Amino acid sequence: MLVIAELALSSPTLLLTPTIEANPEARVSIEFQPAMDPERRQFFVLVDGADFAAFDDALADDYTVAAPTVVAERDGVRMYRLELTEDVVAVTPRVSELGGMVLEMHSTGGVWFVKLQVPERDALAAFREFCADSGIEYRLERLYRTQPTRTATHGLTEQQRHTLLTAAREGYFEVPREISQADLAAKLGVSDSAVSQRVRRAVAALIERTLAADPEPVDPS
Repeated sequence: MLVIAELALSSPTLLLTPTIEANPEARVSIEFQPAMDPERRQFFVLVDGADFAAFDDALADDYTVAAPTVVAERDGVRMYRLELTEDVVAVTPRVSELGGMVLEMHSTGGVWFVKLQVPERDALAAFREFCADSGIEYRLERLYRTQPTRTATHGLTEQQRHTLLTAAREGYFEVPREISQADLAAKLGVSDSAVSQRVRRAVAALIERTLAADPEPVDPS
């Protein structure tokens, strides 16, 4: 069994704190954490619901990040590429050291909501101690247990994962679709029926491993 913890974290030393405090209406989501450059500490964020003029002004003065760059924008949502400065306490490496992973991290009303998966309660206690030592305000919102999946890909085969990621990137799931099933099949180098089967089976696997999972609550005391 794995422990899932949903936390609210806040501190001047956390990334983007000045920007999210100045723009509490904006939802900022950390993306692509596994691809973070360990040397440059580069990362990506999605920003939705922001006054981007005000957001960019705050970002320009934000001491926690450097080299902000807009890499994509669509329908009122922007993706930024940023680099962490030396003034930031990065929580993700500490979670990894404890054998866990950050499943989700986004801003809510000027604070960070963080969803963690750790192997045991002792690891969560160690992370709480790390936050206290780092001057990070830690508030536990929810705690429960769940069964581990067979792999980090939620039971998907590599073919299914690649198909879903390509389909999403090419707009297959948009309304209306931005790529036909035939064109998607051609891009993947497979038949129409193969694409259809992979997508259906992959979606079914994701539903079984995520939405259909029945988390077991635990006593947070």
